[in-house]
Amino acid sequence: MKKSELTASTRLDPALGAEISFHAIAWRENTRPSAIPSGGHVLYHQLPPEGSMLHSHEHPEIIVVISGRIMHRVNGEKQLLETGALVFIRPDDAHQFLPASDLSPCEMIFLAFDLDLFVAVSNYLEDASFLQKYTEPVLSPMFHMEESRLNQLSLEMLSVNTKSFTPALRRAYIKATLVNLFVRYFLNDSNYLQADSIPEWLSQLCELMRKPENFIAGLKRMQQLSGYSPEYLCAVFRRFLDKTPTAFINELRINHAAHLLSDSNMDISTIAAKLHIKSLSRFYALFRRYYGCSPARYRRRAASRQRL
Repeated sequence: MKKSELTASTRLDPALGAEISFHAIAWRENTRPSAIPSGGHVLYHQLPPEGSMLHSHEHPEIIVVISGRIMHRVNGEKQLLETGALVFIRPDDAHQFLPASDLSPCEMIFLAFDLDLFVAVSNYLEDASFLQKYTEPVLSPMFHMEESRLNQLSLEMLSVNTKSFTPALRRAYIKATLVNLFVRYFLNDSNYLQADSIPEWLSQLCELMRKPENFIAGLKRMQQLSGYSPEYLCAVFRRFLDKTPTAFINELRINHAAHLLSDSNMDISTIAAKLHIKSLSRFYALFRRYYGCSPARYRRRAASRQRL
């Protein structure tokens, strides 16, 4: 596959005026871009650290990060997309995807739709004011989706791509989904993540904590690096990142564990100990929470993809 193929199709299904696709991305040094289709518009990508090709579309699309984190470069600027990020890609936005600093894997949903469908949704809402607000900034508008809604949306969109949905039913569902997303996020300013909404010191702290030596050391290291009390850190993390410092660190540790499971032969118990997670049962519970399967099953899946 070419780099440009980490994108929704430039040719939308004419019967739908839209396309839903799922993309699982792993970063590999010294590799050529490749993608393995798995049915239902699900693709498993392996990309080099240089990222995907810079590209644009004639149609809008919505991207939702369902797990992991990824760097999004759009119109010459960068934005970090983490789990729960919902991004509105406008026609002619020039964008590409790059790895986050820790090369963590990422899973995303792409919902691409034609301008006719976009106009129909706007007319239904009887409010086009949000269009101007979100089409003027250089960076693509980004919103935060709650975890419960994120899981529900993922399952619903997977089902839409099955044969049980007729084209008419699929189009109706996609239109209803777009209306719901626009009402819940685009028309609700509380979910809008502005580029300057996170304090600079917090962004710097998060970047430092993404280094293995820091997230393995845990909360004490975070407090040392920030100079703030645990109570203040917890309040700031909840306000700006919608998670606790502990949850932030656990996510980094589990993402690193996934990397070790796919790229090394290290025992699962050794990986847990290396990450300073003393209870193996807690490690298993955390891994299932973030990846939906056991560490052993994740390793088998990764091995089968590499053989292909």
